[in-house]
Amino acid sequence: MAPTYVIPFVLYLLGTAFIATFGDENYPICYTVVAVVVGGSILYLLRGKQILKPHFRVGWGVAVGLVGIALWIVLCHLHLEKQLTGLLPDFLRERVEPAERVGYNPFEHLSAGFQVWSFIAVRLVGIAVLVPIAEELFWRGFLLRWLIDPEWEEIKLGEYTHHSCAIVVLMFTVAHPEWLAAASYCLLINGLLYWKKDLWQCVVAHAVSNLVLAIYVLQTGHWWLW
Repeated sequence: MAPTYVIPFVLYLLGTAFIATFGDENYPICYTVVAVVVGGSILYLLRGKQILKPHFRVGWGVAVGLVGIALWIVLCHLHLEKQLTGLLPDFLRERVEPAERVGYNPFEHLSAGFQVWSFIAVRLVGIAVLVPIAEELFWRGFLLRWLIDPEWEEIKLGEYTHHSCAIVVLMFTVAHPEWLAAASYCLLINGLLYWKKDLWQCVVAHAVSNLVLAIYVLQTGHWWLW
């Protein structure tokens, strides 16, 4: 059953890498293609399986999502990664300094209002629905358990070990340019899983965080955050 947990995440990573090879003028259509492919894989792979069990008892998931994204935004604006890497010698700083996230402002690159809001709608579906499902299936549904035992399906959701938690946090951190924000957020969502033993709560938390972040970006124009 591992492909169910892994394939949507891999498709998303490959898709975003694919998008980066094209210019801003092609970003909306490329992102839409990626969203359709990832969404289709999620629907197909989860069909008939009881991996995610949606329910409405998600108060703690919502709360963790709100706290997590508030922490993320504050830490991102502090730019502590640059301050920390700035203390390193030049040759080492060039190797470890995280690259800045490339933001896309649809109001700059798209002329028609219909195009702008159509892209924003697709982007919201991607960031607030598809990404939370794909990432939570992989990071906390699969990897946290696989790191405990290759026979990971025998491991219950939310089982804790020091090494599995640390490795997932490290991998999640290096996958994002916002190191401190990513590390803090991953620890928070890991903690939610250890506490509630419920992957759906983690999906909800992640979805709430990403939706609030998208609203924040639309309100402030800080496009580099998404």
